[in-house]
Amino acid sequence: MTTVLLHEGSAAPKLEPPPRPQVRAVRGGNHGLNRVRHVMRTAVIVLILAVFGGLAISSLMSGATLMELNAQVDEVSVQLAEAQSEYDYLNTRMNDITSRASLQQVAEGELGLVKADPSQITYVQLEDQSIIERNTGAAGRLLDEVRTAALSLLDSLNP
Repeated sequence: MTTVLLHEGSAAPKLEPPPRPQVRAVRGGNHGLNRVRHVMRTAVIVLILAVFGGLAISSLMSGATLMELNAQVDEVSVQLAEAQSEYDYLNTRMNDITSRASLQQVAEGELGLVKADPSQITYVQLEDQSIIERNTGAAGRLLDEVRTAALSLLDSLNP
């Protein structure tokens, strides 16, 4: 430092250096970069929490849906068992009704039907002339002749 002498011979007063401005300490000078890193960490944490929350909600929803579908399956199973039981009952009734003994009992007992006698059966033989032949006994032939005579008499009476 230099000393300046004044013309009176006394030394000039010492000047003190001006105070230094206060400077805040910044870590490494990367304040903006640290802030971006902090925001990114927060975003990743929020994203992870959202994914796990979504998984938990979807798991609960699928569990509820599964329970609802199981209830519907149980209900349909009960309906199927009832329908199978009714089918078995109706099938048994049909077999009882259509059995040969049952049909014969209804035909004879309720309807008064009897088995056909071979003399009551008419055989039809169709050939070139399409003639109908009936298997009749002596009484049947006599009845046919009487009928033919009656028809001839009626024809002759009509002018």
